[in-house]
Amino acid sequence: METANNGTEVWYSNGPGLLVIDCAAMEITRRLEPYCPPSVVVSIACSSECSGEEVAWCLDEATNFLVMYHTASYQLCARYFCGDQSPLRDMFTLQPLPDSIPSALAPESSSLAGMDILQSQELGIQILNHQDSLTDYCSVSSHSSLPSPANQTARSFSSLPSSPTSSSGVPFSTDGEEPDKTQEQNLLPLGRPGEDLAPTGDGISSLQAVRILPVKDLIWIPRRGGDIIVIGLEKEATSQRGRVIAVLKAAELAAYGSLVDAAVLAKERVVCCFQNEAKECCLAAWSGWGAQDFDTFYHSYEELGRLEACMRKRR
Repeated sequence: METANNGTEVWYSNGPGLLVIDCAAMEITRRLEPYCPPSVVVSIACSSECSGEEVAWCLDEATNFLVMYHTASYQLCARYFCGDQSPLRDMFTLQPLPDSIPSALAPESSSLAGMDILQSQELGIQILNHQDSLTDYCSVSSHSSLPSPANQTARSFSSLPSSPTSSSGVPFSTDGEEPDKTQEQNLLPLGRPGEDLAPTGDGISSLQAVRILPVKDLIWIPRRGGDIIVIGLEKEATSQRGRVIAVLKAAELAAYGSLVDAAVLAKERVVCCFQNEAKECCLAAWSGWGAQDFDTFYHSYEELGRLEACMRKRR
C-alpha cells in the first residue's frame, strides 16, 4: 500500500493487480494489471523521475519483475527483471511520458461497472467484474501458490561480467573497463511478463528481490541472497533510461542467512534483516547514498587506481 498523487490516492494490492483508491470518495477508481496470476505484488513505492514527475514502482514474488507506472496518467513506463546474476550496468528504457495529462482520468464506464469485491478467510480477496452476463475473474487471492512447471527456465537480461564487490560491501566501478560491452545491454520490452519468465530452481531463490526502497534520488532493491541492486534514472536526449549503477554486498553477512526484509530509516540508513535456519535474526545497516555519493566514490576510486598504476611504473 502506498499513497500517490499528493496523498489523494492509495495504491493497494493483494494479488497480481493494483487498485487505485480515491481517498476523498473512498472508492476504487482504477485497476492496473502489471502481472498475471499467480503473481502477488510484494512491494510498492513512489519516487520521482528525472523531470520531477511522480512514479510508482511495484515488485512481485513470482516473475521477479520491477514495474514502473507514471502516477498522474497511470501509464506503464518500464519493466526490469531483478533476477540477473550480474546486474551491474544493466539498462532499461522508459516510455516517454504523455505531453498533456487530463485533469480527470475517469475509468471507462464498463471497466468497473458491476464490480464485486469478495472476501473470505479461505480465499482472501477476489475481484469479479460482470459484463454482458459474463463474469471476468480479475484478481486472485494472495494465498495462491506458485506452480513449478518443468520447462520453466530463468532468463538473464545482461551479458556483463559479475558485479565486483568487496568484503566491506563497497561497490567497485567498472565503467572504465570494456566500454564496448555497454552496447550489449538488452533493453527490456514493456509486454506483461508471462509465467514462462518466472524464476525457478533453488539457485534462483537468492536472486529474488524483497523490497523497493526509494533512497534519495535512487531505488535500492535488496535481494534474498544479501546483495542490493541500486538503480538510477538518467535523462537522454529525447528519453530516459534506468541503469544499475551499483551492486552492494558484504561477504561477512552470508553467515547470517537470507535477507528477509529491509526498510529505510530517517532517509539516511537502509536496514536489512537477515534470518538463518534457526530463525535467528541479524540487522545490517547501510549508509543511504544517492547518485552524487556514488559518483564521487567512483571518481575517487578511478583516480586512486591511476595513482597506483603510476607508482608501479616508477618502480
